[in-house]
Amino acid sequence: MGYAAIYPEDVIAHHRAFIARRRAERPSEEYRELTATEWNKFLAHFELRKVALGTCGRDHGTPCQHENACVRCPLLRVDPAQKPRLEEIHANLVDRLAEAKEQGWLGEVAAIETTMAAAAQKLEACAPPATRPSSSACLKSTARLDAPAPIRDRPRRVPVCAVPLWHDLNMTTSRKGHGA
Repeated sequence: MGYAAIYPEDVIAHHRAFIARRRAERPSEEYRELTATEWNKFLAHFELRKVALGTCGRDHGTPCQHENACVRCPLLRVDPAQKPRLEEIHANLVDRLAEAKEQGWLGEVAAIETTMAAAAQKLEACAPPATRPSSSACLKSTARLDAPAPIRDRPRRVPVCAVPLWHDLNMTTSRKGHGA
């Protein structure tokens, strides 16, 4: 028994029929050719995604939700060539944090600490995999894609639903007594 990524012809045919029905239901003007202005606007979006530290990964036509606080943004993809700039930003944040603590600006302290944590995470992600600490968020999210063990090699587990509950046993015995 194995896994095969082959779809039956009828599934493919049904999917194609579904797509054809959906296209027939939608207004035909949605399937027109783009104008030069629309195409240029689409391309300009990708130019606007280029920021000082790398590239913003937000979707086409969506505004920046983080008010251009790119260091904090999870959609920022840091360009490895910009690692020195990010290190400089992190060092500046350390200085600003010290000043905010001296002045007693607690709101500023919290904001700077949040930004510092995001900058540290991005710096860690820029490091080569061999030099990353074992507690790296990147390494925690790495999934093993080994082939699954054959069923005979896996420990047998009894599904929760296979163990009858006392309530279920009482219902079964009470039904039997009433001719059910």
